[in-house]
Amino acid sequence: MSLRLVANWKLNGSKEFNHHWAIEFFSNFHGNNFSSLGIAPASLYIDHLKGVIADHDINIGSQNIDLEETGARTGEISASMIKDLGCVFSIIGHSERRILFQETNQMICKKLIQAENNSIIPILCIGESAEENQNNATFEVLQQQIIGALENAGELSSLIIAYEPVWAIGSGKTPNPEDVNSVHEMVKDVVQSRFPKIGLQSVLYGGSVNFKNALSLFEQKNIDGALIGGASLDGKEFASIANVFNESRI
Repeated sequence: MSLRLVANWKLNGSKEFNHHWAIEFFSNFHGNNFSSLGIAPASLYIDHLKGVIADHDINIGSQNIDLEETGARTGEISASMIKDLGCVFSIIGHSERRILFQETNQMICKKLIQAENNSIIPILCIGESAEENQNNATFEVLQQQIIGALENAGELSSLIIAYEPVWAIGSGKTPNPEDVNSVHEMVKDVVQSRFPKIGLQSVLYGGSVNFKNALSLFEQKNIDGALIGGASLDGKEFASIANVFNESRI
């Protein structure tokens, strides 16, 4: 099974946090298969977190990679570096990176290529703003982001796409699950019809996912899982969401 539930810890964490999170998660998770779970801690703590959860098969990844392999790029981290640390995936093109660091589709495309070259599974984030959503431009905006990121990426052996409406991230607001399902269906159709050489594994939803709304999302046919921000910082909450996901797939 490919990654289905991915925790994005963003600019949070410490060694103490890693230990406490693990205790809370493993005390509340009811399953015994960890292969569909992933955590993207701050890059500084990747190696430490791997040690904390060493006895389990939770996938560790990075929140970002650079678009170059090496060079005079102070402060950046390459795909080969996270591979060297044992990472299996990287989040790429998150809306916070697009907005705060002015990442373009062209830059994101280069990062996808770096991920492929280093056998890292990319999680490509796409999403529309509140204004675009209100103007019924969601499908158009998402298609532009998908095509802009993938048209020059060549062949990607594995790709995960995360649909994260910008207006839903950290806001407590979530779209209607049926609407999300329709968006995911469109995303799959666009990728599979326009980019047959790209191996799309799954389409995840992200944006204020929590224990209370998880089931309504996971019941939808085209929602394959979730990229979880704030709720993933609580080990017990993330375990509860994972339990709901597993129960919904029985």
